[in-house]
Amino acid sequence: MSENIYPKFNEANERVEHLSGGSRKLVSLAAAIIAVLAALGTLFSHHRSISALTAKNVAILTQARASDRYASYEAKQVRYNVFTAFLAAGLPKAQTGKDIVKKLADREQASSLTTFADAERLDKAARDKEEQSELILRSYETLEIGTTFCEIAIVLVSISALASTRIFLSIGSGLAAFGLAFLIYGYFQAH
Repeated sequence: MSENIYPKFNEANERVEHLSGGSRKLVSLAAAIIAVLAALGTLFSHHRSISALTAKNVAILTQARASDRYASYEAKQVRYNVFTAFLAAGLPKAQTGKDIVKKLADREQASSLTTFADAERLDKAARDKEEQSELILRSYETLEIGTTFCEIAIVLVSISALASTRIFLSIGSGLAAFGLAFLIYGYFQAH
């Protein structure tokens, strides 16, 4: 009977070694896949960070241009008001002087309306870029959360290899799934 036990014992040991080798391969594969996901998350989040900053800078520059156009509009309106005040006061006595001042006033009025429309267009473009920047920034934050989940998952999967237990592999894989969900959502969030 003891002769039957040794072959069974050896066979069981071989099965355990075979299973643990397969488990190591699974852990290594899981860690590699999760590491790639974390690297992609980092790449996309850095890209979104740069895109958010670029959109914010464009918004600031466009708002500055809009402010310049509003200032130009106000200057033209002041000139128009000065010209109409001259006409109302009867300062140019001759008809040719009145005609010249009236022509200048009309030109300033027409020009100021075009300038005002341009300022409003630039102001709207600045607000649009600001909203785009905020959307990209939210996408960046979501990608960062997904990347963090993946990085934590790598640590848990590595602990699984060291501790030779599957519980950390399961938890790590679950966190990696959450991380992947955040990465996918964050990627499409700004599109």
